[in-house]
Amino acid sequence: MGNVVQLVPGVGGSGEDGVEPQTFEVFFTGNKRALSSYLRRNMASETDVQDIVQESYARILSYGYGCSRPPQVWKALLYRIATNLMHSRGRMDKARNRAGHSSMEDIELASDEPGQERILLAHQELQIVRRTILSLSPKCRKAFLLSRTHHKTYPEIAEICGISVKMVEKYISQALAALRRELGGRP
Repeated sequence: MGNVVQLVPGVGGSGEDGVEPQTFEVFFTGNKRALSSYLRRNMASETDVQDIVQESYARILSYGYGCSRPPQVWKALLYRIATNLMHSRGRMDKARNRAGHSSMEDIELASDEPGQERILLAHQELQIVRRTILSLSPKCRKAFLLSRTHHKTYPEIAEICGISVKMVEKYISQALAALRRELGGRP
């Protein structure tokens, strides 16, 4: 079945069973790699693995490593501590739903604000519209601006400009055609 290790202080200590006590440094370097491998099989994050390894060794030190217990007892305790910490970490992560969270850097957030490219295109289109409106004849420009910026009706524009409603329609059509032509068919 295996060897039974006595946990009573003073029994099975150095010299009695032929096992010499180890310094903590030897114990640490001798078990760190195996403990890390054990934890990696059960955990996703290397950072979490290293945190648990460090915490396990810190707890072993707080228990008074080397106090007349053989290394096998300390190794078993080390693995029990690491396993308990791993389960505890898993419970905390589950409670916080950490697995369902993503880093903010990984998420592309939708915004109602236009992007830089759209702002630049809008600025360029506005320049084309201004240039096209300025290229219209003065009467055509006046009729178009009264219609679009001052929201005047065709009869009101005709009265202001002293022209017929049919002429207002013609000027508005000319302005819209010029804009359509300059903007490449876009409205």
